[in-house]
Amino acid sequence: MKLGIFNEFMGLEKDYINACEELDIEYEVIDIISSDWIENIRSSDCDGYLVRPSYKKDAWKRMYDERLYYIKYITDKPVYPVYNDIFLHESKKNMAYWLQIHDLPHPKTWIFYNKEEAMDFIENKACFPLVFKPNIGSYSMGVKYISRKHQAKRLIDKVFTKYGFYNSGYAKWQKTESGLSVPLMDDKQFNYITFQEMIDVKHEWRMIKIGKSYFGHQKMKKGKFHSGSGKVGWVAPPEQLLRMTQHICSQGNFSSMNIDIFEDLHGDYYVNELQPFFGAYNDSQMYIDGKPGRYLSENGSWVFEEGYFCRNACCNLRVRDFVEQLEEYPAEEVNPKLLT
Repeated sequence: MKLGIFNEFMGLEKDYINACEELDIEYEVIDIISSDWIENIRSSDCDGYLVRPSYKKDAWKRMYDERLYYIKYITDKPVYPVYNDIFLHESKKNMAYWLQIHDLPHPKTWIFYNKEEAMDFIENKACFPLVFKPNIGSYSMGVKYISRKHQAKRLIDKVFTKYGFYNSGYAKWQKTESGLSVPLMDDKQFNYITFQEMIDVKHEWRMIKIGKSYFGHQKMKKGKFHSGSGKVGWVAPPEQLLRMTQHICSQGNFSSMNIDIFEDLHGDYYVNELQPFFGAYNDSQMYIDGKPGRYLSENGSWVFEEGYFCRNACCNLRVRDFVEQLEEYPAEEVNPKLLT
């Protein structure tokens, strides 16, 4: 078996490369960024393709969504994760639509493409405080808590202009001779805006499913935010969250998905984010009583298996899962769900 690994702008494909080398799986790095990307795929002899798209710029996100959409017309070979999963990756809008359509509990979200409608919402319908979220942005970058109408209206005025909203967490700035600070990176959001209801969060949980493996831990708070704090609570996730994760992944037919879930002061759960990829710097994403491991679902029960399963930012698990899928459905009888 030979796997193709799509390159990306930030070099994150190295985790797939390391995983394939550790698992002794033949691979080829394929340039999907260049203008020759179609021919690069056509000329490859891989059994399937691994992708881990860039996320820091909206233009990079659009490129991957566009090219992964057309790959199904170029080849019948599957991509991992599938296109539908990648479409959700690092898009607050797409996540919100998906959660609402599937009637899953999540913070109520309003997405406006019309400035007058957004202003009317703030003036006559909104309940404060609200949360403003840029479409692209991890580690809580660009997220703002809004407690007054004038704050929201100022953001709306800014977004609905050609200047837009720059996510200062990603944009690099320099000062002009006149002393004005301008962004070096063209990573702005304009002509649409997203607001979300504020949840009184007691805990935020990171729940993960990759193949048959389940993991969970708490994302501890630093300052105003849990996301991006770098602080982890290694406590056993409640069984209800494991079942919730299993249900959501079944709804979306997700093979690789991180689900960040708010637990409010009343013990109710709300899905905050869905991401096929996430920051994983520890070789285990769960510790139970100090022991690294994972949960497996067996006959309706959750069985803990000790071990380090998250090598190379969990890409070892993803590669193993993809190989198992390809072995189960060989090229001449590929499962249509692998191509979706």
